[in-house]
Amino acid sequence: MGKAVNRTGKLYIIATPIGNLEDISLRALRILREEVSCVYCEDTRQTRKLLNHYGIGLPTLSLHAHSPDERIAGAVSRLHEGISLAYVTDSGTPGLSDPGSRLIALAAGHGIEAVPIPGPSALAAIVSVAGFPEKTVIFAGFLSKKDGRRKRELEGLRRHRGIIVLYESPHRIGRLLSAAAGVFPEEMAVIGREMTKVHEEFLRGTVRELSERSDSIISKGEFTIAIWNTGAGQGDEPED
Repeated sequence: MGKAVNRTGKLYIIATPIGNLEDISLRALRILREEVSCVYCEDTRQTRKLLNHYGIGLPTLSLHAHSPDERIAGAVSRLHEGISLAYVTDSGTPGLSDPGSRLIALAAGHGIEAVPIPGPSALAAIVSVAGFPEKTVIFAGFLSKKDGRRKRELEGLRRHRGIIVLYESPHRIGRLLSAAAGVFPEEMAVIGREMTKVHEEFLRGTVRELSERSDSIISKGEFTIAIWNTGAGQGDEPED
């Protein structure tokens, strides 16, 4: 008899809806139903809503920003045992402003490559409707909660010509717009609120105009902001 071959499981990185549950792909649903034994996720309550909607009874385990290294190592050990796993974020594509990169990096270090299952992303969604004729996209995600550090981060982004995409929570959107108006006052921007959901809303204008209107913006739901940094009015040339 030939020697048995030990096979590792597969780590599927699955994009999930950013709002509308119909946006999940057929491939993602097939893999969740047929290929994996467990789903690691940021928030088991959020993921359970999605799984229940499609009648998928997989067990879920939390893996968030504060998860100990042992939880991630445990997932890799299961992969080595031949168990295939899925990782999902609360919404959108894992690896963008979530702890999925820690799991992916450790798995790769053990010779286990992640399998991307593409799908919804707030980043791609806002760029697709921004209408900015620009091919360079700079994703900055969530900036610092601290005013001084946030300002420095924005000033650093000012050096890069292109579409700058930011994420922000509802209770900080006004402060972010105020800070951005000090760095990108005349640049055009688009704000997406509750994208793909019932109360989806898009706001357009210069960053200064949007900042001046911030008191009227409904502070509910997640925000995605795209700023078209043309480099106009800069003293220094943007980086190539």
